[in-house]
Parts: sequence; structure tokens; C-alpha cells
Amino acid sequence: MTDAKLRIRTAAVLLFARQGYAATSIRDLAREVDMTNAGIYHHVASKEALLAELMREGHRELIDSTRKALAGVEDPADRLAILITTLTAVHALTPMITRVMDGELRSLTPGSDSHAEIIGLRDAYEEFWRATLADGIARGVFRVADQRLTRLALMSMCTGTSEWYRPSGDSSLEQVCAEFVEIGLAAVRCPVRPSAGLDLSVLPDYPWEPPHDL
Repeated sequence: MTDAKLRIRTAAVLLFARQGYAATSIRDLAREVDMTNAGIYHHVASKEALLAELMREGHRELIDSTRKALAGVEDPADRLAILITTLTAVHALTPMITRVMDGELRSLTPGSDSHAEIIGLRDAYEEFWRATLADGIARGVFRVADQRLTRLALMSMCTGTSEWYRPSGDSSLEQVCAEFVEIGLAAVRCPVRPSAGLDLSVLPDYPWEPPHDL
């Protein structure tokens, strides 16, 4: 990726996360990276194409990193602990790109190829959670009244860290992840197990996440 393309992506994430996609213009983006509108269009086809690109690569990174983190792990409780830990950590550490990924699907044109592709990628990621909960129930490890509501509740708990987590806060990220794992396993009526800890090496790589002091 060229330096200009990376700067455009980083600026787009910053603006989309702070003020929303709809309120961000190409002129805003050009001003942020000190380029002309024509200069922006040299690197991206349109504002919507840029959003789709960010969401596409963001979801692919999340899927690939999750697949690697779960590789070889068979126990449903261990798999759920990994899912909770990784989703919590990626939202805490890269809050701006994850806000865009989570909140801007509505900005893609309904019925477009990009819209359908991002829905497919989102569903592919959520399948890790669906399969883990279903497997735990089938094995008698989890007891859940409504799998869909449980999945949505647990995922919302994890993604919320993009809004409130701060490294300077009272709890470290390791503490937050460990507590969320306990809450998650309690929610599926599974005995709490010691946390394996937070492995940052398995998290997605988002080089276009803006510095958090901006």
C-alpha cells in the first residue's frame, strides 16, 4: 500500500468514526490529508467505495485472525473464552476502525454488491460464535434458552469497549477481558475457568487505525 493510500484510509477512519460517514465529504477528507479532491479520486473511486474497502479488509482481517486463534481448540468453553477475549481486545485497541465496521453498514447502498459482500463477511465472522454456542449446547457444556439473544448480548458486551475503554482507566485490558470471560461463561451456565490471558499477537492488524491522541 502506498503512503498516500494509507494516509487517506487513516483519515477516512478518523472522520467516519468521529463525525459519521454521511457527515464526511471528500473535501473534508482532502483537507485532512492536505490533498486536492482530484488527488483523493486518484486513489479511490468514490467515498462509498472507500468505506466498502475499509469494511471489507477490516472484516477479512477479523475473520482470519479469529480462525487462527481458534485453530486446534476443541473445547467449547475455551473457544468461547477466545472469542470474547479477541473481540473485546480488538475493539478496545482499535476503536475507530471497529466503530466504522460496526456502525456504517447502513451507509452502503442497499442491494449493491458491496452491501451484500459486507453482510456475508459479517455473517461469516458471527458463524464462529453460532457454531461455538451450538457445539457447547450439543455437548451439554452450555445451557442457553435462546442462542441468538445470547450471542447478540455477548458480542455487544465485547464491542462496547470501543466506546468506553481507555488504557489509562481503572482496569487493564487483561482485567477487562478476564472479567468478560467470566461473565460470558456464566451467561451460558458454564463453570468459570482460569483465563489463558491476552495474546495480542492473534489480533487483526489495522495499520490505518488513527493514533488515539488525535
